[in-house]
Amino acid sequence: MGARLRPLTDDNQRLLHRLAARSVFWELEPELACRVTEAGDAQFEKEVWISTTLLDYGTCGYSIVDGDGAAGLSVTATILFCPASLAPGARAMPTGPVSEDAEIITSLFVDPGLEAMGIEPVLLDAAIMELTRRGATAVEAFGLAIDCTTEDVAALCEEHADIVARDREIGLISEMALRSAGFEVVEPHPVLPRLRLELPPAQGLLSAAAVEKLLSGVAAPVT
Repeated sequence: MGARLRPLTDDNQRLLHRLAARSVFWELEPELACRVTEAGDAQFEKEVWISTTLLDYGTCGYSIVDGDGAAGLSVTATILFCPASLAPGARAMPTGPVSEDAEIITSLFVDPGLEAMGIEPVLLDAAIMELTRRGATAVEAFGLAIDCTTEDVAALCEEHADIVARDREIGLISEMALRSAGFEVVEPHPVLPRLRLELPPAQGLLSAAAVEKLLSGVAAPVT
């Protein structure tokens, strides 16, 4: 069995990318997230957040899973989304908060070596389609600016520079990937802009057949 797109549900809520499973940057208040991470309790708190969100909100993410039950499953990528009220960590962003009428795509985690190979569009489209199906009017996300320089990063305060330094760890999404999915900047920033997509999106999303074709060409995960 090749790579498959799987929604997070009650039955498979642990099918998270390894970095997603131990990141609580978005899910907890900033100070609490730091304490939980330092105490080594991040994975437990993330499990609690996923379980509660699935119960109260429904599907809050998708993962790309490689393998089968007999050979074992490998999660190569995960995207997470939710109402802004369930992502208090977004308050740490310099271009926050998210607009009151928007849902938020918080994070996107991809195995090293698989970036820019078509994984990001698949996951972003899956999240957008799910939010559109639910009747959401808009979705926003924070991006890492396409053309930010080392000087731009050096000019950030310590808190925001730390966010950039941990971009992989917290699943920060590239501005380029968001723009490619139809998002537009609504709150500019030299490093950490906020982007928005009105729903339903004007541009066409990937079809199910296109998703399968794209996934079939994805390389094996890097170990």
